[in-house]
Amino acid sequence: MGTLNSPSLDQPLTLAFVGYATAAMADRASAYEDEVLRLLDRHGAQLLYRGRRISDQDESLPLEIQLLSFPTRKALEAYLADDQRQRLLAEYGEVFTLKCSVEIETIEPPTPLLPQA
Repeated sequence: MGTLNSPSLDQPLTLAFVGYATAAMADRASAYEDEVLRLLDRHGAQLLYRGRRISDQDESLPLEIQLLSFPTRKALEAYLADDQRQRLLAEYGEVFTLKCSVEIETIEPPTPLLPQA
């Protein structure tokens, strides 16, 4: 059986991030994200979307959902290892009770069905 090819370090990628936090940690989590997301630009990355749970919704739902675009996997790795990001993580501590990042790809919408005559 052959080996699976790993994704190229030079290909662009899009990540979906979902972070869960209690109501008590919501402000701290948002403040951390406000600061750490400012670092994306230095790595050529972009924040495509950032949304937050509505304040009166159940805290078992995600607090933050983000879509991030990185020009390469190397840029993602550099962002994750960024010294300032590491300092912010040490300063704020773990602000999410659960977090998940998923590499995603665009799915073209299906072609609409034509009305039958």
